[in-house]
Amino acid sequence: MHFEMPLLIGLMVAASTLAIAAKRVRIPYSVALVVGGLFISVAGLLPGIPPLNPEFVFLVCLPLLLFEGGITADVANVRANLVPIATLASLGMVLAITATGTALHYALGLSWGPALLLGAMLSVTDTVSILYAFRRVAVPRRLSGIMQGESLFNDGTALVAYAAIAGVVTRGETSFSLPLLSAQVVLATIGGVAIGLALGTGAGFIIRRTRDPLAEIMVTTALALSAYTIGEQVHLSGAIAAVTAGLTTGITLRRHVAPQSQVAIHTFWEYVTFGVNTFLFLSVGLATKPGALVRHLPLTLLAVACVFAGRAVAIYGPFLLLRWLRPSACVPVRWQHVFIFGNIKGALSIGLAIGLPAGTPAREELVSIAFGVTFLSLVVQGLTLTGFLRRLGLIHEDPVAHAVSEQQARLIASRAARQELEQLHDQGLIPRAAYEHLRSDYQVGIASAERELRRLSEQHLTQAARLVLTTRRHLVDAERTALLSARLAGLIPEATAEAQLARLDARTLELEHVLSDVPDEPPGNGRKAT
Repeated sequence: MHFEMPLLIGLMVAASTLAIAAKRVRIPYSVALVVGGLFISVAGLLPGIPPLNPEFVFLVCLPLLLFEGGITADVANVRANLVPIATLASLGMVLAITATGTALHYALGLSWGPALLLGAMLSVTDTVSILYAFRRVAVPRRLSGIMQGESLFNDGTALVAYAAIAGVVTRGETSFSLPLLSAQVVLATIGGVAIGLALGTGAGFIIRRTRDPLAEIMVTTALALSAYTIGEQVHLSGAIAAVTAGLTTGITLRRHVAPQSQVAIHTFWEYVTFGVNTFLFLSVGLATKPGALVRHLPLTLLAVACVFAGRAVAIYGPFLLLRWLRPSACVPVRWQHVFIFGNIKGALSIGLAIGLPAGTPAREELVSIAFGVTFLSLVVQGLTLTGFLRRLGLIHEDPVAHAVSEQQARLIASRAARQELEQLHDQGLIPRAAYEHLRSDYQVGIASAERELRRLSEQHLTQAARLVLTTRRHLVDAERTALLSARLAGLIPEATAEAQLARLDARTLELEHVLSDVPDEPPGNGRKAT
């Protein structure tokens, strides 16, 4: 595919600008990219943009995103919540596709084949938007762990069901066997897990003996792409294979790989996922046609209602079953509401829609509805998810953290003003008497803020420990920057720099593990014993 370099540079500049703007105004960057892409498309700012290629989405983007989700996942959290994750990703996904397809059949008047196909396309979840919302606010760790694990594995289940249904529809068949479809999903899932474990174990054997961060990054990249490709070639779940390979590799990294390599690999994959997600979300906006969006708006709104109804069946039903069979694996009803409202669609739904065979019945209508549902989901749910969590009472404001931040703000402002006052006095722009009077006022404010911070630290040990650890993590980064600069300038030998950088990487990982283990301090707890 011919792709002009100025166009590529323009997309990168647009994506970077939108991502920075999203961070400044504190909205999900996926929302900013989708809306920005739509604006660029309507305004014609970047003419000649090729359409989103579904093969590129499935063969390159999807394996990389799924593998990164597995390699960075909290394995202990996934293992502890394996029963609800597996139930939602298997039984829950089958129920979601069936219930959504049934609702679409009756509400939109689609025949059964296209209705179930659209239901499969709209049953996948965008993990990025969910995790962004969870990073901005503190939610229960178990809730975020189950949602992350379920969203990683349900993509594989949905893709298997999509392929099976698409094959039936394109052959012109009108009847479906739900038991046969369920058996295909189970078989493909088990096969994908086996492939991912085998390839991940083999790659782990190589990584443990490589001891070269760049070569190890190359091995993980080849593993992500090969796990998905092999899974698809043998007609099993390539998505499940990629996730399982990522989980297996993540365990290997944490147990057997040097800290310096761990930092390098995780940094690389963080950049890869940022770049891939940026491209995908921007492409969704660029590929969305406002005319088709408006023309199919009534059907799109009905489809959104059907998606919510299908998701409700897929969440409340399995959790009700777990409450009867295994109460310890169930979650509070309030959490179940989050699984429904947090079911945000993403670029994978768009890729599935574009990848529909040309002979699919009602293809144009299915593509337009899938685009409309995805666009509304990313924008509306992406912007309101944090508020929804707050209304459910799942976000607990920490009064101690708020008090600490207030005093820190006072301290920063007062010290900056005092420094400016010193400069004015040194330049002879303010009389001595006025200088002493103003300096005394600021000194009183600074001393008061310092006393209050000291009191809060003494009374709330958990908060104080978190602040110290966060500061230490920042200082380690400063040390690393200084060492890199000294090495580039030739001030210290290469061997000395590598040894010191490896020590700092080990400290970085240690601090991150300790920070993740520091509990959130409930109001009224964590006070100093008397």
